[in-house]
Amino acid sequence: MLVGVREDEARDWIVASLRAALPGVEIRSTFDVAATGEASCAGQVDVLLSDLPGRAGAGPGRGEGDCSGAFVIVLADPGAAGQLVGPSGRPADDFLLRPVRGEELVMRVRAGLHRAAEPSRLAERTSELERLVARQSEFLSMVSHEIRTPLSAIQSSANILLRYSSQRPESVERFARVIHQEGQRLTRLINNLLDLAKIESGEVEWRFEPTPLAGILDRVRESFAAALGERTLRMRVDLQPAPLAPVVDRDKLTQVLLNLVSNAIKHSPPGGEVSVRCSERPGGLVRIEVEDQGGGVPPGDVERIFERFQQIESGDERTGTGLGLAIARQIVEHHGGRIWAEKDRAKGALFVIELPAGPRPEGADGPV
Repeated sequence: MLVGVREDEARDWIVASLRAALPGVEIRSTFDVAATGEASCAGQVDVLLSDLPGRAGAGPGRGEGDCSGAFVIVLADPGAAGQLVGPSGRPADDFLLRPVRGEELVMRVRAGLHRAAEPSRLAERTSELERLVARQSEFLSMVSHEIRTPLSAIQSSANILLRYSSQRPESVERFARVIHQEGQRLTRLINNLLDLAKIESGEVEWRFEPTPLAGILDRVRESFAAALGERTLRMRVDLQPAPLAPVVDRDKLTQVLLNLVSNAIKHSPPGGEVSVRCSERPGGLVRIEVEDQGGGVPPGDVERIFERFQQIESGDERTGTGLGLAIARQIVEHHGGRIWAEKDRAKGALFVIELPAGPRPEGADGPV
């Protein structure tokens, strides 16, 4: 802020009082009328405290009322209504009557600083709302595109069955399988969309309790036993030290690991190995790693894959919804942890989760 006061003694006292009460605020002082007016107009200060004469500081070429400038507080004598004009010539935003009391001085300046920051806060909020609206529009566009694809396949296959099933009975099984697969994909997409919407709106119920990771990993292994066999893959689980039992939401963490292991299986070559490793880390953390022997994550995609509808293509088919990793990040971050994909790997993808092992803060259970 800028203090433009004519009397040296008063100016020094004001500056000293404000610096003592407002240590984080830069305070400058002057008795130059023109410089004070220019500074208030040019946006060089947030708050101007002045007893310098009005209009004298209006810069060349400026018209009356043309200068919004700083938040102006005028020092005035009792009954001197004509003094309630800032150096730029515009009406003051606030005033202080002499003799000035230190407490009132600080209070008025604090209020002025708060008011001066409002346009910036409003601009930031406006920008944030514009970003959210654009993101929502993009999200709705993506959702409509993602839903349209399986619906088109279902409708096309159903039309073929209605028209030609009696003439070409051998095609019934083929197109019925397409309908079944695309129906499952559509169901996964809708379920994932609902999960993501619930998490982001704070409508999810969270239940945190000490949970042995061995039990979660057994469930994950059982869930993918058939898929591992079909692709002749091995799944290796390394749990050190056992037992590890961080305070987590069992179902939500299971959902995260099911997604990571599913991706690892999908991208692994036949005969390869999917590894899951759990260990304690310094600082009271639990680290979970899921690694495969596939093509890995392209260097430029290690962050992008955690965005909505972003995924690494597997072969010629896009079988996922592109929401699994976005949901996983939301879940992990709500646990107070973080999830990422390791960069610059020669082969295979490695996803890492780090979670606090200790109890959640009080009040963390229930809806977020």
